[in-house]
Amino acid sequence: MFSELGVPVRSVNKVRLFPGRDRRGAPCIYAVMGQQAEDLFVLQIDPEMGSLRQFVSDVPGSNYPTAALMSRTGKLYIGAAYAGHLLCFDPDEEVLEDLGPINPGAAVFPCRIDEGPDGTIWIGSYGTADLTSYDPETRRFTRYGSMDDVDMYNHPFVDADGNVVCLIGVTRPHVVAFDPRTGERRTVGPVVEKGRGNLELYRGKDWQLYIRSDLGNFRVRGLRAEPVDVLPDPEPEPTLPDGTRFSFSDAWDLTYRKLKLTRPDGRTQVFYLDYEASGSDIFCIHLGPDGCIYGSSVLPLHLFRYDPRDGSLTDLGRCSISAGEAYSMANFDGKMYIFSYPGARVSKYDPSRPYRFGENPRDLGRIDDISYRPRSALPGPLGRIWVASLPDYGMWGGPLSWYEPRTGRKGAYYRICGDASCYTLAHLEDQGLIAVGTNISGGSGTRPKVDRAVLFLWDYGREEKVWEGTLDRPVHAFNSLIVGPDGRLYGTVKGGGPPELFAFDPRSRKFTSQVPLPGEPLDLGLQVGPDGKIYGFTSSCIYRLEPSTPSLEVVVTAEGAFTVPGPILGKYIYFATGHRLRAVEVF
Repeated sequence: MFSELGVPVRSVNKVRLFPGRDRRGAPCIYAVMGQQAEDLFVLQIDPEMGSLRQFVSDVPGSNYPTAALMSRTGKLYIGAAYAGHLLCFDPDEEVLEDLGPINPGAAVFPCRIDEGPDGTIWIGSYGTADLTSYDPETRRFTRYGSMDDVDMYNHPFVDADGNVVCLIGVTRPHVVAFDPRTGERRTVGPVVEKGRGNLELYRGKDWQLYIRSDLGNFRVRGLRAEPVDVLPDPEPEPTLPDGTRFSFSDAWDLTYRKLKLTRPDGRTQVFYLDYEASGSDIFCIHLGPDGCIYGSSVLPLHLFRYDPRDGSLTDLGRCSISAGEAYSMANFDGKMYIFSYPGARVSKYDPSRPYRFGENPRDLGRIDDISYRPRSALPGPLGRIWVASLPDYGMWGGPLSWYEPRTGRKGAYYRICGDASCYTLAHLEDQGLIAVGTNISGGSGTRPKVDRAVLFLWDYGREEKVWEGTLDRPVHAFNSLIVGPDGRLYGTVKGGGPPELFAFDPRSRKFTSQVPLPGEPLDLGLQVGPDGKIYGFTSSCIYRLEPSTPSLEVVVTAEGAFTVPGPILGKYIYFATGHRLRAVEVF
């Protein structure tokens, strides 16, 4: 039943380069690269010829190399998310080995790896600010637990005496010094509230550890932080033994195929790396104003286009200064507006003109100072595009924002739903209202401060909330809204109880029906079909609802087939399964 349209993007994520050696002791360059369709891999590159060997991880779920370290022994250590495993490439054995789970159940996302003076490998992780060591001699892990009682991110550095100095984030960036010999841990230096200042920890060119912050600069010694007047430069970037420097000349394009080497005498050389990349996951799918299907890949963000007229599938490349993924898109006056993470940046694209990022699409900056993950975009009311977003890391209160294409003006209503976040939108045109569904979540690295998500009605003419309510049951997120042909509002909810689809009468301002869903509803998974019925997605099916009845009918079922909902175009509904763009004939 499914039409396979292809893999739109084959790029890589979390790319890092290291100088190293091969089994003969000759200098080489190592590249660590992640991918979603298969697991991460290591490239061993000959700096003289540009030839390479590729070693792919066999650990399930090791898609993102979120931390990596070239040790003094020449072994390359990699922290793999979301498997939470430590991997090691040993050039003598020429194998990418799984050393095991870092800390099962606690360390799913390694943040940073450092090496102690005795060769011990230290790993800090998200989501419990966990700290773990690995002894290469005994091949054993030692788990020290969380380095903070509130925050979730831990980036450890090791000083010359073997103390572990942890940069903790993100709601209150600060530094925790830990003595593994005694188990004592202590906050040293300033504590900065997120959004009210900056703080970073780094290793200087003198190999000591320093705190740079808006509240003062410090050198960390043992379990103390000493104020300093002048900060040294950071430690230098590593080079090959002869001083050759290296980087990806196409890193800005998020392509990572052209390795540029700069020799000590100033000569440059570029090698094209013909490695195999399996495919990047798709994050959102959108029907453009030109009748083509557009979408975004995940980490990195490439915009792609599928033209149903000739079946062509094109990776258009970079479309935003943001490099994560596009969370939402909207059409306005024949143009397409793309809202991307991180930073909820806006890009304007005219499909009638040649594609050239910087000119078309053109980055228009952040929509406001707080929004970070722009989950939903709604064009129309007041000649604006309205955006609902989760906030920045370590913050609460996702705004309702807007962009006015004809004037370039932007605006935002902050704290409009308190510590929750605006999440999904629909236009109740007859009432002159925007329906806003919320999510209890704040930004990444936070824990919810509210118990229930709500639906509220926003009068955009009077700039005020005129109604707020929720279902008579716990709800963590209103994750999709659509106005049906009968004028009622339809939506899906998840979290706190079984997933459901509801109908809401905007005239009486009452929830009129609730229907159990056959699975977890996908975000932004509702739309009205050409037959006047409501169509929706779960991870395992496409269903439809006749607005005049409260019953659902499953149209297509396939367990795990639906990861991203797409639009209806002609007789097809489009969707993604991981990295694959697909369609199913329904009408």
